[in-house]
Amino acid sequence: MRLLPRPPSPAQGGRLALAALAGLALGLLLARGVLSVVLALVPPGQPLVRALVGGLGALVSVTLGFGLSGALSARALPLGRLGLSRGQARLRAGAATGTTAGLLIVPVTGVLGLAGIYQGGGLGDVLGGLQLAGLVAAACGLYGLISGGVLGLLTVRARLAWRPALAGLLGFGAAGLVGGGVVALIGVPSLLDGGGWALLGWLTAFLVAAQVVGDLAIAASIHAAAEHPERDGADGRQVTLTLAALGVTLLGVWGVAEQAVSFVQSRPTRAEPLAIPAASGLDCPAPTAPLERALWEVTTRGGRPDLSCGNRVLGLLHTPNPDPAFSDRPPTPHGAYDVLAAQIAGARREVLYAVMEWADEPRRGPGAVLAGGVAELYRRVQADPAAYPQGVTVRIALGNFPVTANLEWGSQVYAAIRDLLDAGVPLADPARGWRVEVANYAGTFPHSHAKLLVLDGRDLVAMGFNVGPLHFPAERPGGGDLRDFGLWVRGPVARDGLNVFDDLWVRSTRVECDPGVTARRVRSSCRGAGPAEATHPQGTATFPLSPVGTDRAFSLYRREGFQAADAAQLALIGAARREIELLHVSFSMGLRCNLALLNPRLCTYEADALPWMRALVAAMERGVRVRVMVHEHSLLGLENRVGLAVLRRELAARGLSGRFEARWYPGALHAKVMRVDGQMLVVGSQNLHYSSWTPRGLNEYSVATSEAGVNAEFGRAFAHFWEEAQPAALPGWLKAVGR
Repeated sequence: MRLLPRPPSPAQGGRLALAALAGLALGLLLARGVLSVVLALVPPGQPLVRALVGGLGALVSVTLGFGLSGALSARALPLGRLGLSRGQARLRAGAATGTTAGLLIVPVTGVLGLAGIYQGGGLGDVLGGLQLAGLVAAACGLYGLISGGVLGLLTVRARLAWRPALAGLLGFGAAGLVGGGVVALIGVPSLLDGGGWALLGWLTAFLVAAQVVGDLAIAASIHAAAEHPERDGADGRQVTLTLAALGVTLLGVWGVAEQAVSFVQSRPTRAEPLAIPAASGLDCPAPTAPLERALWEVTTRGGRPDLSCGNRVLGLLHTPNPDPAFSDRPPTPHGAYDVLAAQIAGARREVLYAVMEWADEPRRGPGAVLAGGVAELYRRVQADPAAYPQGVTVRIALGNFPVTANLEWGSQVYAAIRDLLDAGVPLADPARGWRVEVANYAGTFPHSHAKLLVLDGRDLVAMGFNVGPLHFPAERPGGGDLRDFGLWVRGPVARDGLNVFDDLWVRSTRVECDPGVTARRVRSSCRGAGPAEATHPQGTATFPLSPVGTDRAFSLYRREGFQAADAAQLALIGAARREIELLHVSFSMGLRCNLALLNPRLCTYEADALPWMRALVAAMERGVRVRVMVHEHSLLGLENRVGLAVLRRELAARGLSGRFEARWYPGALHAKVMRVDGQMLVVGSQNLHYSSWTPRGLNEYSVATSEAGVNAEFGRAFAHFWEEAQPAALPGWLKAVGR
């Protein structure tokens, strides 16, 4: 039995290529038209609605385009040998191709979107060429399997439908493997550097080649089926049942889309304003230094207490590890996670930890390191209960990071509980006043991106890194040398950190587990148990405050309805006089600028510059020098290229180009750090990204300090990486980006 009973004719391949080109052109034209309508009709203040409606419109456009391609390819397929008329052949080939595209575009785009946002684009640095080629081959093979199978069910007897299904799998899969290998060889950054037209050309060539190769394989299988004794075409009942099954499947896709709408629109259930923390026993004089004054005026608005004085800055935390070139802190096996674990183990009353992600890496990831710190704390409580007379409360608040591939949220709380149980941590020990609580943020878009640790109401760590293995040193399992920072402060400012944690906590859903739950049964034995309540049995939220040092530190928080962190950073940039240094994973414009690949002129400074970018331009007009190191790779790299192009064009128009310089960070980057005039350092979770700077954007948390030691240490780190970094050269096609 031969898969190819006869060689394809050149005319057959030509018809298939023209059909693929026509379908691709229609899909692109429709998609661009839909995007233009969405941009015109949906207000700019609704970026998520724009993204959702535009995405669904693009899905319909792609489906129609592929359907046209299938219908036009019918003449190149030997469907007439099965007794089908030309009209029947076109209808069935179009239905098979269009339906397959409609079904597959949802998971494929979900995976691409997740790859773009996961770990701030870090996935793009660890995804090797072999894995990339395999993923492309798998996606193409799945497309061919479904397309050939559906076409087989619509054109030949059900018992023979395996032939076109298998042929589609082999043909499209082989084309995908070759195409994925070429992409891996050239490199994604090189493809992006070529510009929109070059990327579109590569994509067109790949899709047309895959369609021709895959359809020729399917055509050969139909020839083989026609030569079988049962060569008459599918009967009416078979066609009806197949189309009905496709209809049910499409209804399922509609259900997924409906769930996606709910997913996007989900909001936290508690809408009350941010509480004002209790702050008895502290009398801070107003600062006089310009940078401190700028932050002080924002953080004390609305009657909020001044908690910036009397603090002691204890140092920077580094992932994957500090480098002797800029820090005298010794490296450890797990970098900053070892420092956090030691801090947790040394707590006396309360541990409050908020983080967006907690990766499921049983017994070997950062979660296991942190759980080890909690386990050590419990062992100390067991060994000397008298040293902990009020007991110990441990709370972990997850950020409800959205898993867009399957529209699931909340699952990472199980990873956190599993790590704790694996480490031997009981969730409750009433005899010793020990309790561990885990909760998950109730909102999806925005979810919580804030990351902070508060110990005993007196120690505070603001950080940019999640609980994920990419922050490990490369030599550790799963490690990716993903660079990020944290800032450790002791003193009154921790009271505001505690207040921020409480705000996140009461907007979260507490997880409750059955007694005796084991690590293996967490998913089936733990469930949501209603809103979390912010109580402090050890009194950490109300005890009198007293100075522990002479350093200034400012707590900067933002969420929907409270944008003090935004205002504080803008005020800080506005007070700059000499230099601003930015080490940031993101440097993006508004959401609409993601469409600049289709048309660069859709993104302009006037319409799409975020507030921080406008503040930087105003600072440069005052003579301030700005140096930026940003992430180069993955989808974030494309957003950063657009942002840099728009800013450079604006600066050129104002004659300010000499005051701005940007370089690509030499490695994997996840940091969100700013230093102003060498005297004020801001460390935390807030990206220079539209998701962190819109009124309904993500929850974020940072701490700013004027302490000289950490400012100098970061300055050495910035200088070290700056010398290794390459200038942020941009492709020529971005010159068309408008002001």
